Amino acid sequence: MSDRKAFLARKLSDAKTALGPKTSLLIVSKTRPLEDIQMYYELGHRDFGENRVQELAEKAELLKVKCKDIRWHMIGGLQSNKINQLFAIEKLFAIHSVHSQELLDKLMAAERRLAAPVEIYLQYNTSKEEEKSGFETYTELEAAAETALRSNKLVLAGLMTMGTLRTENFEREAGRCFQELQVEKQKLEAELNLKLKTSMGMSQDYQIAVREGSDMVRLGTMMFQ
Repeated sequence: MSDRKAFLARKLSDAKTALGPKTSLLIVSKTRPLEDIQMYYELGHRDFGENRVQELAEKAELLKVKCKDIRWHMIGGLQSNKINQLFAIEKLFAIHSVHSQELLDKLMAAERRLAAPVEIYLQYNTSKEEEKSGFETYTELEAAAETALRSNKLVLAGLMTMGTLRTENFEREAGRCFQELQVEKQKLEAELNLKLKTSMGMSQDYQIAVREGSDMVRLGTMMFQ
């Protein structure tokens, strides 16, 4: 095993130990070299997240032979003019950034282009920061969930959020954001008879997210350095 692969193996082991058995790991591979992604794949990891459709498409094409059962997750802001390109990507597994009813409608209008079902997460703006996208009321969230349930190829998997960036108490605010998402998830589950997951927590606040019951955390920098 090369030194680099041994280093990544330790990173993967440490992350899984920190997350515990109930929280899964999504490795954010944006800007990272193909070699690192392939090494993580060879170490048994399958879920990788990208922020940009173009970069995701290029990596998916180059790795489709060597990483046949990789699962690609789109986690960045999605423009409607990129939907067709995104839906053409082999092994697209999930979209974590469905941030508006308009985007959801456009995704559903194009879903016939999908070769296989794709999971979606509704993005909820728990911090209410203006620079962040996402639904901002439970009413909007519920309406979007009801819409998504009518889809044939898009599978409503859960909700996604990010903690507050501009705050004097980062840990308290992250905890508040993650707790709020769990409350909204439980309301949706009860009212629509669903079982949903939460995608919340990144390198700077994943420990808080795990404490608050996150089903999946999105870790980038700490997995490669």
